[in-house]
Amino acid sequence: MTARIFAYRPGHGAGRALLGPTLAILLATPAAAADFPLPAGCEAFLTVQSKGCSVSLLWRCDVAPDGDFSEASFGPEGLEALVNYSRSYQWIESAYSWDSSREEYLPPANDPIDVATLLDTGIDTYDFAMRRSEPDATYDIRVTGADMLTGETTEIDGYTLDLVRTRLEIMGEQGQSEYRAQGMQYFSRELGHFFLGTETVFGEDGSEAEYDSSPLDIIRPGEAGFGLTTPLYECTRQDAALTAPILPTPDDFPAMETDHDQV
Repeated sequence: MTARIFAYRPGHGAGRALLGPTLAILLATPAAAADFPLPAGCEAFLTVQSKGCSVSLLWRCDVAPDGDFSEASFGPEGLEALVNYSRSYQWIESAYSWDSSREEYLPPANDPIDVATLLDTGIDTYDFAMRRSEPDATYDIRVTGADMLTGETTEIDGYTLDLVRTRLEIMGEQGQSEYRAQGMQYFSRELGHFFLGTETVFGEDGSEAEYDSSPLDIIRPGEAGFGLTTPLYECTRQDAALTAPILPTPDDFPAMETDHDQV
């Protein structure tokens, strides 16, 4: 699953060593248009224009472990978040501009994210810890959830995408829920990548907030719009109102356990 660099805005050796300072440098850089400064030895391979006035740029670096990659998310005011993933889609490190926070994976995981398990069995549960650093506090969080193939596909921008039900909860050190959501994402077997979709975020007061970050343009090198970091879609309230998100109900997603036996 792709990290919610999206809605969690209160979402390796040499590779990690490089990414730490790089995250801070990139977040401090005003980003606009196609001049986003990638680190030396890194090459972009995908641009995704999405609903909700969002665009993502994905790249790989020579010094990172084989298959690891990074993603930058841009909104109407520029760079919002950066996430580093392993080849299995395990979250490794992230940084967020809206609250100047960072998160770092704390191995070993009780149950790491593994996209191969999802594709082989139809379900992948996860349970792992990250260290969250804010300007005035540092504490550990626990991330649990599951991804489930629905058996259905859809086509977006010429790509056949699997529909994936998702469920996520992030808890603080005392076990209190800091973030809870469920929704639907997309996975491209051809590209080997997740794309955000629709999501309901549940508030502590019983409120529900709905988001739709579904992809509209999936752009590879050499194609028009590749490398553009200015979002193109639904950047006004009128645009967003044209496409109301279709979200799964709680009945669509069975009760979740922490192992692969049942979700």
